Amino acid sequence: MHIEMQNEYMNAVNDAEIGNVGHLDTFIFLENERKHLEASLSIIKSYKDENINLIGKEAEEYGKEGYKGYKVEIRNGGMEFNYKNIPEWQQLKESLSECEEKHKQAFIAKQKGLLTASEDGEEIVMPEISYRKSSIILKKK
Repeated sequence: MHIEMQNEYMNAVNDAEIGNVGHLDTFIFLENERKHLEASLSIIKSYKDENINLIGKEAEEYGKEGYKGYKVEIRNGGMEFNYKNIPEWQQLKESLSECEEKHKQAFIAKQKGLLTASEDGEEIVMPEISYRKSSIILKKK
């Protein structure tokens, strides 16, 4: 089934590339397929997350030999630190945000041909800029 689906997607792309079908039609078809696949993946992930303990317990019964050629391991989630409740962190975070905003506004001003000096008359160092890839949005009316 999955190979058939992949072939269908590749055929759609190929048809667009050789001019049998428009790129827009191909994009709409593939986007709709992607949405269906994401919904299916969500079902799989939910099942796994909701049944992790039951799956792990059943897998333990098969030991190191595994089950049908699969070895199942349950790994505990890692520790995450949240500093938002620490006043010192909050202060530093706010200072960082202010610094970032000052340099961002200087960059915007420079693009408009305006001055980019601080209140002290010193030149503000420009941030390095990178660009994310372009995206395309498909909305059904």
